Amino acid sequence: MSVSLTRLTLHAVTVVTVALSVSGTAFGPPHITVRPVTDQSTAPAGAVLLVESMHHTQIADLAVTGRAEGFQNGKRVSMPLQLVHISVGHFSLAKQWQDGTPWVLVLSAEEGSNESHGVAEALVKVDASGRFASIEYPAAGWINNTNTPRRISAADVDAALAGMVVRR
Repeated sequence: MSVSLTRLTLHAVTVVTVALSVSGTAFGPPHITVRPVTDQSTAPAGAVLLVESMHHTQIADLAVTGRAEGFQNGKRVSMPLQLVHISVGHFSLAKQWQDGTPWVLVLSAEEGSNESHGVAEALVKVDASGRFASIEYPAAGWINNTNTPRRISAADVDAALAGMVVRR
């Protein structure tokens, strides 16, 4: 009887472990990590930021895009950013914006077509001197009681730009 119970317990633990591992890799939003280049000798030529896309704990080649939001000649502008694919899940970003005014970079990692498996975003504040002031990842505001994080809104970008202009 104890052998049957031991096998039953082992079987139950195996089923739970497999279920957790399958659900852990099949569901949930992607992740994005953004890091400033601190040692140019170890980064691709011209890179100022390195971007890593992941699904849970595994590096994943997701669709990574970016845009720069700021002001040029007193007018609000939004420019697409060109990222360079380095290797699976790794991208670099060269500077594509002007100094002299603050910028907000919005970097996105999209999994699935039309965000079908979620989007992770990072908001990077660049001060008027061209230094990275902060890198933020929105977490609050999960959508429709799912584990999909909210997107960075136009209001988030406006607030970030306004906060940097005031500090100048």
